[in-house]
Amino acid sequence: MTRATLSRSGLAMLALFAAACSSGDETAAPYRDYAGLVANSLGIGRAAAPAPLEMPTGAMPVEVLAQSPGPMIALTVAGAQRIVLSAAPDAGDEFLNFQDQNRRGLRLRGGAVAGTYGFGQDLLAVRYQREDPVAHPLPLEEWPGQVDREYQYRLRDLANFSITVTCVFDRVVRENIDVIERHETVRIVETCTNSRRSFENTYWVEPLTGVIRRSQQWTGPEIRPVIIELLRPRPAA
Repeated sequence: MTRATLSRSGLAMLALFAAACSSGDETAAPYRDYAGLVANSLGIGRAAAPAPLEMPTGAMPVEVLAQSPGPMIALTVAGAQRIVLSAAPDAGDEFLNFQDQNRRGLRLRGGAVAGTYGFGQDLLAVRYQREDPVAHPLPLEEWPGQVDREYQYRLRDLANFSITVTCVFDRVVRENIDVIERHETVRIVETCTNSRRSFENTYWVEPLTGVIRRSQQWTGPEIRPVIIELLRPRPAA
């Protein structure tokens, strides 16, 4: 029996097998969810990448900075209107947590998404290499050609699984963008792949500091990408 002809009874057996599994990577993940998601994960060929989002237009008004003295971002999810999020009190580690009043938001490490809240199948964590310039800002001339990254999830409270990809950076063009003010950046497109998945992230990077002023980032197979704009960065240590 091929993957293309799996019967309903076969899917049911796979769903029952999920209860016996506690962790794994993307190869084993289809056996750890209910039958519908099993069928989706086993889909023929490579998993389709989500359609790109439309970039927000126009700068955010400077008045939004009066909402909080700390780090702030603007977040756009699934084409909805930008929302302004302030960081929770700084815990003194590498992470900043941003949430709205409904506890929907994300966790950042440098300019990288390191977790999501309230999106359904949330991103629990991301394992970034030490030399990954998205999580650890570096001047653009010091960026490596590629990095490996591991995205970690929990499926309907049944089990944890991860998606590991290799990401290749490609400089595209110098581009001025408007966030609160105008920033001179270089737009970088990052293509991440494994044996059954391919997706792109885009970063607008200050070349001298490596600070990511705007990005569109993939957060998971069941979630649309998010657009993050840095309104006020974390103070320098």
